[in-house]
Amino acid sequence: MIAGIGTDIIEIYRVEKALSPAFLKRVYTEKEQDYCEKRGAGKYASYGARWAGKEAVLKAFGTGLRQGTLLDIEILPDELGCPKVRLSGYFGQLARDRGIKSVWISLSHSKEYATAQCVMEK
Repeated sequence: MIAGIGTDIIEIYRVEKALSPAFLKRVYTEKEQDYCEKRGAGKYASYGARWAGKEAVLKAFGTGLRQGTLLDIEILPDELGCPKVRLSGYFGQLARDRGIKSVWISLSHSKEYATAQCVMEK
């Protein structure tokens, strides 16, 4: 049963402009930062896709960022490169409380935009 859906799109240049050390520390886990930095010239698109992914997850929950932090939502590829969401902290507990069994995410980007879609299942 679908428990929530969310989608987001962002202009990649906005993420590139925001990438200060404080922003990175507030938004992206160390593992996410390591992954994005290894993407070379595509790192800004990878950061943008993860930003859109985190926003899509928040929209699927229907909560926005009233509680918890963006670090409670981690998006990393599995061994085949498919993005996977790991929830911890506040959002991990919220998922357990709501009986969320699966969080599906799709990320995509082009030259100028990054987008994501999230579906949560009970």
